[in-house]
Amino acid sequence: MQRFFRENRTRIISALVIFVLLIVCFANAGDGEIEEAITDSKRYKSTTEWMQEIDDDTSISAISIPGTHDSAAVHIFPGFALKTQSMSIADQLTNGFRYLDIRLAVESDKDGDYLGFVHSVGKCRVKGSIFSSQMRLDGVLDQIYAFLKAHPSETVLFCVKDENSKDDSREFEQLLFKSINQNRNSWYLYDSIPKLSSVRGKIVLLRRFNDSLNYGNVGLDFTWKDQGSKESVDLPYVMSSLNGTDKLWVQDRYRYTVGQKKDVFLDMLRNVAPDDNTFTLNFLSTAGDGSIGNPKGNAEILNDILLTTDLASQTAYGTIVVDFGTRQIAQHIYMSNFANADE
Repeated sequence: MQRFFRENRTRIISALVIFVLLIVCFANAGDGEIEEAITDSKRYKSTTEWMQEIDDDTSISAISIPGTHDSAAVHIFPGFALKTQSMSIADQLTNGFRYLDIRLAVESDKDGDYLGFVHSVGKCRVKGSIFSSQMRLDGVLDQIYAFLKAHPSETVLFCVKDENSKDDSREFEQLLFKSINQNRNSWYLYDSIPKLSSVRGKIVLLRRFNDSLNYGNVGLDFTWKDQGSKESVDLPYVMSSLNGTDKLWVQDRYRYTVGQKKDVFLDMLRNVAPDDNTFTLNFLSTAGDGSIGNPKGNAEILNDILLTTDLASQTAYGTIVVDFGTRQIAQHIYMSNFANADE
C-alpha cells in the first residue's frame, strides 16, 4: 500500500486538490448574498401584493416590473461564473419580483424525459450540494401557483427559453405544454399584451422557443435577436414585433463591461418609453467581457447604480431585469408606479 502511494503520490494529490476545488466552487453557489439595506416598510407597498393598487385597465407593458435574470441559477456549478441569484424563485416572488427568466433543457432519468433548469452548461440544483437533484419545471410551477393563490392580485411574467440548442424543439414544446395543461386556467397564452385585469392570479407566458407543433396559443413572442457582442454600438437595444401590432424593445448586452452596461442601461431608461403597445426589457445583468463571467462582482456595482438612480414617481419604466435581486431593488423599481407619499 505504501509503495502504491509513493508511486502515485502526484496523481493522488492532484485528484484531492481538484475534488476540494469542486466542493468549494459549488459551495460558493449557495452563499454570499449581496447585503441589502434595511428599508422603512411604511414607505413601500407590500412586496407580496404591490400590484393590488394598480388600475385594472393598465397594460402589463405599461408597468414598472422588477425581474430577475436566469432566475433559477441559485445553486449551480461553477458558482463563480454561473450563479446569478441568491434567492429562490419562491422568495423572489415574495420579495416583489414579477418577471422570471426561465432557462430549460430536455433532461432524462429512469422515468423518462422532463424539463430541467439550466444556465449555460450548468444544471440548477434544488440545494447547495453537488449531489442535489436538478430543479424541475413542475416543482417551480407549484411554487408559483401557490404564490398566486395566496396573492390573487398579482401576475407573474414567465419568459421561457430552450437553453440547449441540441434539443428537439417539438419535444421541448410538448413537455412544456404537458406541464402547462395540468393547470391551464392559471395561464395567459395569447399573443397580445393583456390588461392587468385579465391576468391577475395568472402566469403570462413569454415565448423564446419555436412553436414547432403549431399549437397556436403559445404566449407572446419574445424571440429577440442575440446581443452577445462585446462591441459598443450606437443603438444598444433592438426592436421586434410581438404580433404585427405590439412592439418589443430589448437591451440585453450580456458581454459588456460594467461601464458599458451602465451607459446602455441608463440610455434605455431615458429613451425607450413603454406604453400599452410597447413592451420593454432592460437588462442590468452582464457576465462581463472576460473569458470567465463574473455576474456577482458586476451586480454588486451595477445594482448600486440602479439604487442610486432616481426613478420618477407615477412613471412606467417597463421590466428591469437584474442579477442577485434583493427586496430593496424590487421596491425601488415597482414604487415608481405610484405617487410619492410627499406628493
